[in-house]
Amino acid sequence: MMNLQTVSAATPQQAVSAAIGGKAKALVSKINQAVPLRGDQFAKVNDACIEYFKQVDVLTNAKPADMDAQIASLKKTRNEKIKAALAPDQLNSWANFKE
Repeated sequence: MMNLQTVSAATPQQAVSAAIGGKAKALVSKINQAVPLRGDQFAKVNDACIEYFKQVDVLTNAKPADMDAQIASLKKTRNEKIKAALAPDQLNSWANFKE
């Protein structure tokens, strides 16, 4: 007779990390379509998106009263990091992309 092995479920922290990674990957993919990323730009943009989604997750779980303003501030910071990673010839495409 065959024994069934128990498949360990991901911890809540791993599930959150996977969700954040998925959201970041989807956003970076959209950005890459609008502004083709070159060289190390992909890593810089990906890092900015992951950090953004991590911070948004913390805010969402804390449910602060001024969450909309805080998320807007986080988005502004993320966009500044992305803009800093882009070459001058890519900035116009980025300005047109803005989600």
